[in-house]
Amino acid sequence: MAPHDLSAPAIRIDGARKVYGTGSTRMVALHDVELDIPAGRFVSVIGPSGCGKSTLLRLIANLEATDAGSVEVFGESPAAACDGKHIGFVPQTPALLPWLNVLHNVTLPHRVNRRASRKRKAGASAARPMPDMEQLLRDVGLGDAMHKLPPELSGGMQQRVAIVRALGLQPDVLLMDEPFSALDEFTRESLQGQLLDLWDHTTATVVFVTHSVTEAVRLSDQVVVMAPRPGRIVDVIDVDLPRPRSAELLTSDEFHHYEDLIRERLQSAWHSPDLPNAA
Repeated sequence: MAPHDLSAPAIRIDGARKVYGTGSTRMVALHDVELDIPAGRFVSVIGPSGCGKSTLLRLIANLEATDAGSVEVFGESPAAACDGKHIGFVPQTPALLPWLNVLHNVTLPHRVNRRASRKRKAGASAARPMPDMEQLLRDVGLGDAMHKLPPELSGGMQQRVAIVRALGLQPDVLLMDEPFSALDEFTRESLQGQLLDLWDHTTATVVFVTHSVTEAVRLSDQVVVMAPRPGRIVDVIDVDLPRPRSAELLTSDEFHHYEDLIRERLQSAWHSPDLPNAA
């Protein structure tokens, strides 16, 4: 299998367009979206409701197809990248199997699909083995819960299981669709830190959809700001903050600078006029 070209973007979106419905119900969810995401970066996508954030993620994940334009993942189509097990996906809800305990949930993808232990696209000669899933569970504070069933866990614990399940496949690209949106603020901040700790030990490129400005700044190398009617990218902001991103960083002037900048861009996006040529 050919290695990745590390000088090329991990994800390239070229003129992507997505339309739902016809006639009076027709809606342009995405209009001529252009975006390059470098390999190994953590990129958040933020914008008002209805701006196409989740649609964009679904195009990359091969859950939707473009009506025009193209999406590539390391030079392949999303379908080919998914077939090669190079994409991991964490949805808004954990989607755990309630009759399997935590450990069995996170190891299931490896057990039902041996192709998950595939060769790295970076050209490694040996197959990629399943990591120590018990250790990953311990790393996110689930060591005492690995033999419990999902209904016995809190929402935050279930979401940690879903993240470990996705990272356990060691994907080249990890897509996350507002995974912390249903959690309280304290749990959310705790999981942000745990996610960053786990990501720090991978080479994955992350695309993270969020409605939270603070979350976007804390997690990201870049923040993509979108506008609605139709969904489109209006700005890409580089977040030049040191890593690791501690909880204390959230109170710094530098952190607040990026929060204010993104809020300003979001206000402009919310009030931006509809594009006349989007039909």
